Amino acid sequence: MSEKYPPIKTINGRKYFFRFNMNLRIQHIIFAASIIILVLTGMPLKFSGTPWAPYLYSMFGGIAIAPWVHKISGSIMLIVFVYHIYWCIKIFYNNHILRLKREGKRTIGSVTMAALKLPMIPNLKDAKDIIDLMKYLLYFTNKHPEGDEWTWKEKFDYWAPFWGCFIIGASGIIIWKKELFTQYIPGDLINFCLIAHSDEALLAALFLFIWHWYNVHFSTSVFPMGTVFLTGYLPEDLMIEEHYAHYVRVMKKEGLEDEIQPPHGGHSNPACNLTDEAKNLFSKSKNGSSNDSLQQGGSGI
Repeated sequence: MSEKYPPIKTINGRKYFFRFNMNLRIQHIIFAASIIILVLTGMPLKFSGTPWAPYLYSMFGGIAIAPWVHKISGSIMLIVFVYHIYWCIKIFYNNHILRLKREGKRTIGSVTMAALKLPMIPNLKDAKDIIDLMKYLLYFTNKHPEGDEWTWKEKFDYWAPFWGCFIIGASGIIIWKKELFTQYIPGDLINFCLIAHSDEALLAALFLFIWHWYNVHFSTSVFPMGTVFLTGYLPEDLMIEEHYAHYVRVMKKEGLEDEIQPPHGGHSNPACNLTDEAKNLFSKSKNGSSNDSLQQGGSGI
């Protein structure tokens, strides 16, 4: 971690943990803005028979201007998307492929294994965390999954729009330049692209405005708005709730073992689930008091 982005910042007595550098935050803001404009200028066409569609479309200049607003926003989205792919490849090349080359271990197999171990690639822990979350929500256990640096929800948030950009971007370009593409592809494929573009855009909008916005802005933990996409840092309480395994690892790395907080729910410390009186008895028992006093106090819990 560079000095520009320390792993932990302390502001007004609260700890904040590094998540995103400026490059990623700018990418996200531009990408998100372009998506919102695309939805606002595209959905009135898909639902042109509804009462609200003409009014929303007129806010962007109507039929004379709104299509160009849509096309420009789509171009910006694709530019950011292509840049992000280039950025990821560059980071992977510098951090992994060059290292393997220096060590004399660069093979197709080693490069593939390095790619599969990248932080945003789904893995077995993600599957286990999903199962453990279902157990927690259905009261089969009181232990909440201890998320790592990137949780399965964040990976889902990442890969769903990633896949959507391929479909929406490719079909959008074909529809935009249909006079050119009909010289090389069947006309029926243009109709297929129109359907794919429209339906995938609706799916993406529902995913982003419901699933994504709820998780990062509207859930009770972050309402009314998560700020990590602006600051690049996540508050300690959210780190504990969503990324406890990573939180513990960072705290130990920074020499702050004594300041590590228990996970939400207190499943790693039985005293966290007891009343104040029982907690005192629990503390005494740890210091050598008789177990009888703890059992007597437990009758009043």
